[in-house]
Amino acid sequence: MNVQVAQGRAVKKLEETEATEPEKAPGEEEMPALSLAGLQFFFADISRKTIVWHESGSQSFDSQIRDLREAPSNEALRLLTQEDRKNILRLIQGAIRDGKAGPFDVGGGADHRIPGIPLMAYRYEMQDGRLIVVCFPSMGEDDSNPGNIALGLAPILQHFVASSNRSVLLVDNFGYVRFASEGFVQSFNIPDVKLILGRNIAHIQKRVGRTMVSLILAALTRRASATGRGKFLLASGDTLELAYNAMYFQIAGTFGGVLFSGGMAGGDVDFAKIFTICSSPMMVINTKTRMIVAANKAAMKAYHLTPEIMDEKPITETLLHPKSYGSLLQAAEQESEVPQSTVINSLNGQTKKKRLKAVLLADDKAPKLVLEARS
Repeated sequence: MNVQVAQGRAVKKLEETEATEPEKAPGEEEMPALSLAGLQFFFADISRKTIVWHESGSQSFDSQIRDLREAPSNEALRLLTQEDRKNILRLIQGAIRDGKAGPFDVGGGADHRIPGIPLMAYRYEMQDGRLIVVCFPSMGEDDSNPGNIALGLAPILQHFVASSNRSVLLVDNFGYVRFASEGFVQSFNIPDVKLILGRNIAHIQKRVGRTMVSLILAALTRRASATGRGKFLLASGDTLELAYNAMYFQIAGTFGGVLFSGGMAGGDVDFAKIFTICSSPMMVINTKTRMIVAANKAAMKAYHLTPEIMDEKPITETLLHPKSYGSLLQAAEQESEVPQSTVINSLNGQTKKKRLKAVLLADDKAPKLVLEARS
């Protein structure tokens, strides 16, 4: 059979399959449907208009591990979104036409903020002339970083642990470190996060300690999660006691890894609550905008601040003269330990002299100036 003729017929059959819906007889058992979570591979038999697939049960609600499943094309894809169905159809058609196609992302969601599962497709011609298209998760032949899906989780993790002291580490299923929280860097005495990011966990024992390396490698090789409370041997020889979870995860059978999360064995500390209840008036100012981004209860009361004023006017138009603000910022940049005598114009009309300790906190977007009143 001429290959081009076969390809044309195969595409036409596939389009006809997508457009037609066979009627079910009363009481007929519902056909299985393909799920992207846990998908190992699938292949489309063009002449039979069917899809055969295999998916692991690790990501299914009932955690049942099933063998090969088969259903007519339109039945197999019925639970997927319209966009995912179109992408899979386009993937199969591309493989029929060109021999291979992809990677195409599926399962990314309507807003595409979370990376989808990339699928590749290859055409396979049987001895009798029938065409089979084999599809499976893959980053493509030219991609040297198959941990991109795990890497895509890093911004999400950063958002959730940005103001947390928890030790969070993300390692992909190839053993490479994809994310480390500030709490992890501080707790494990790592001078620069760049010393561990992008490196294999097995090669950085001198940075994170033997206990962490053993735990992560055990979770990866056994494909199992671990939880508990124990002492972690640090690279310096010291020990750190943590209550931890090392969660093994898997996406599409090809991508995954271990997400480690640890907190102090005695419980996590809510530093925001400590800031709020502190008896000394404290404020945090964005050095770029000069806006007060946070003030504790003592500062709100002492300076007669309101949330509306904090949102509308910079501190140089309310509490401090620009020259006074500049002196405080300069003292913070010089890391001076001596509190500065400063005139504060309270919003009740009174002017008071206060001794303010100024500290500068580094930040990627804009450094923050912390002002604490001293008695």
